[in-house]
Amino acid sequence: MNRSHRQGQGRCRLGAGLQGPLGLLAALVLISAISIAGFSQGFGQPGAFGDTDEPREFETVQPDQRSSNTYFIHDQLLKIAIVGGLSILALGVLVFRGIRYRKGLLLLSIGLVGFYLGGVLCPLSSVQNVFLKWHTGYFLLFLIPVLLALTVGRVFCGYVCPFGAIQELLHVRRWALRIPTKWSRPLGAIKYLVLIYLVIRVIVAGTGILQGYTPFKALFEWGGTPLTFALTAIFAGMSIVLWRPFCKVFCPLGALLSVLSRFSLLRLGATADCVSCGRCTSRCPAEACQNGEIRSANCFLCGECLKACPTASLRFTRRWPSIPEMFRRIRALRKPGG
Repeated sequence: MNRSHRQGQGRCRLGAGLQGPLGLLAALVLISAISIAGFSQGFGQPGAFGDTDEPREFETVQPDQRSSNTYFIHDQLLKIAIVGGLSILALGVLVFRGIRYRKGLLLLSIGLVGFYLGGVLCPLSSVQNVFLKWHTGYFLLFLIPVLLALTVGRVFCGYVCPFGAIQELLHVRRWALRIPTKWSRPLGAIKYLVLIYLVIRVIVAGTGILQGYTPFKALFEWGGTPLTFALTAIFAGMSIVLWRPFCKVFCPLGALLSVLSRFSLLRLGATADCVSCGRCTSRCPAEACQNGEIRSANCFLCGECLKACPTASLRFTRRWPSIPEMFRRIRALRKPGG
């Protein structure tokens, strides 16, 4: 038994020992963190949806008189240019399999989208702002991650979002804890509930909620409340031992992109060269890969499986047949006996 094999066994035993009470404790702390923010903004309190006996209107952006005819307000054109440019770079990394450049792109995202733009497409605000600012350039900005998800998958989550990037760069793999499957799957459903709640509430009440309460938003804006800084500190600590805890459990924007990625035109999967060695399964931090079978909804396209695959069998393939192929199939069905 060589040394690397013994070390691998040691890590496996360590991980197995940490999955139980510490994994559960981590999950409870995560739930507590978001609950504090939720109740501080009116979750579960009377009138959280507003009074129903008064007519409600959406709270829309009120630009000043000089820019009343301007579609792009609040530097939205600049935000679209930066987010769009980083998205193109991310697609280039995936197409040319330049995964080694991915961490540099994450750092660029934190610097530009995070600190320079103040945390654009804040997960808790973005799914509400698309209803509140649909008549401005914000709608085009929101379309970028949506179109990416429908084309390739969760590229925005894995490459462009500064909130996810900072969590990932804080993570220390050798200290990683894995929440047991019986807990991780129910916890993963929370983000869908948060998405549904926020969408229903903004439609009914016409105003946003939890603005600025996304972890790390206070850091990117260089200011906030004691609660927002506490949330940032909690999730920063969690990120060291848990891979992207906010993304996997609470992010409503991630929940939306997760649903859309199920219908993406391209998907990552194994070809006939796959030998089912299991290396991609053990390396996947998002637990989205199982012997070459990749669940697009959970995949952040981080490329760890691509680097681990000994036969380079993982490829992007079309999920749906091309238009010429569809016509060929239709003609074949029309033939007698087809």
